[in-house]
Amino acid sequence: MKKSVLRIVIWWSVLFGFHVVFAGNFDLHFYHRTLRLDFFHAGTKEEESFSLFQMYRRDGWAGNPNHPIDTLNRGMYLVRVFDARTQELIFSHGFSTLFNEWQTTDEAAQGKFKIIPETILIPDPRHPVLLEIVRRNKKNAFTRVLFSSVLNPDDPQIRSEARSQGVQQFPLFHNGSPEHHVDLAIVGEGFTQDEDSAFVRIAKALVDTLFSVSPFKESRALFNVTALLRPSPESGVDDPRKGVYRHTILNASFNTFGLQRYLMTYDLPTLHDIASAVLYDAIIILVNTRTYGGGGIYNLYACVAAFNSSAPYVMIHEFGHSFAGLGDEYYTSSVAYEDFYPAGVEPWEPNLTALLHPPTIKWQKLVTPGTPIPTPWGKEKFDRLNQEMREIGHRLGTASLKERKKLLKQLNKVRRQLRDFMRQNPYRGKVGAFEGGGYTPKGIYRPSLDCIMFSRTTAGFDPVCQAAIRQVIDFLTR
Repeated sequence: MKKSVLRIVIWWSVLFGFHVVFAGNFDLHFYHRTLRLDFFHAGTKEEESFSLFQMYRRDGWAGNPNHPIDTLNRGMYLVRVFDARTQELIFSHGFSTLFNEWQTTDEAAQGKFKIIPETILIPDPRHPVLLEIVRRNKKNAFTRVLFSSVLNPDDPQIRSEARSQGVQQFPLFHNGSPEHHVDLAIVGEGFTQDEDSAFVRIAKALVDTLFSVSPFKESRALFNVTALLRPSPESGVDDPRKGVYRHTILNASFNTFGLQRYLMTYDLPTLHDIASAVLYDAIIILVNTRTYGGGGIYNLYACVAAFNSSAPYVMIHEFGHSFAGLGDEYYTSSVAYEDFYPAGVEPWEPNLTALLHPPTIKWQKLVTPGTPIPTPWGKEKFDRLNQEMREIGHRLGTASLKERKKLLKQLNKVRRQLRDFMRQNPYRGKVGAFEGGGYTPKGIYRPSLDCIMFSRTTAGFDPVCQAAIRQVIDFLTR
């Protein structure tokens, strides 16, 4: 274990008052098997709970046995596993949830109650363990225990039947053992049996796109990728605003939380049934639709409208969320959330900061020398041009044919001005602290002028996002 990581783990154990297990002890506590735990995550805006409703055991463990303790400090929640006899921390894993996002919506603010399934994977313990699910408090420290229970590996309620019946496997590339590679499952949604070849073609194309972007490009040899399809009875996907409903295997849908482009599924148990045809660290769902949409949540899944012209961008952007916990760096597009980043609290996402102690910043080592913190990037001009584009776009919706031609000329002019602004910006390509990010124009800062987490750009990931992705790859493979 690297000295820097060792220091973090020791500090963490002192802070929270428990012992930790280090690399080499995995086999003392776990079999190389997977224990899947399915929960109901329920509550309101202010209150929530986890209820365990089923457990499954299967052979093989995709995680890296050298790193049973999660040192990345990402995600809104943390699952912790302790040896029930010694109280030693033997496993932990950070993650985020759809439920947490729902808590920031108008519906939650109105006092509604919600239930969403969650699935957590842990290595199969040899002895009884205490399992806890902990949430960050308002200062982003893991202190709120939402679930705590002793799990006995001999419990007869742990089922062991195969859950992947009827799943077709299409290996895309394989580079080595699951425990020391990143294992990526590409799951098809809304494809019928007759559309399996179309699914495989688009899966190959989008995976090739993902691995054309740094740092995935340089790390391809560290990945195993398999496309998986359990055919759906009907082709397509639910689109409630259009009155379209399809009988599909995951019941994915647009309009999640009332945001049309947010394409997600609540059916985590079925998703993990399908993915269990292989060992996996991460999941991407490809949905059989041409309508723009998608979504991604850290250590949950990424979802992509496979046949939309923007699918390559969505694939990379949403996988940045789900794989590395990257935050959205944009702040001008409509979202379903409110007050997602409370004032005065440092975001846990590695590419966002509240800049609470300038000029010191969490990505200090990557800041371009000579770049002021915060970075004066001409935000006012960007906001003005962006607002002009939005206003013209709104007017286009009700304009006559003659008016549309005039408005389209105006729109193209503003687009050119915006493009020139970005290309000619003196801080283009530099790392600093650019105000505007995390859905808010003030108080949250991003690392670079542009990034695929900020705009539909060909610029790829900025240096801070690339470093965050490499940390996850190293954690899973070294």
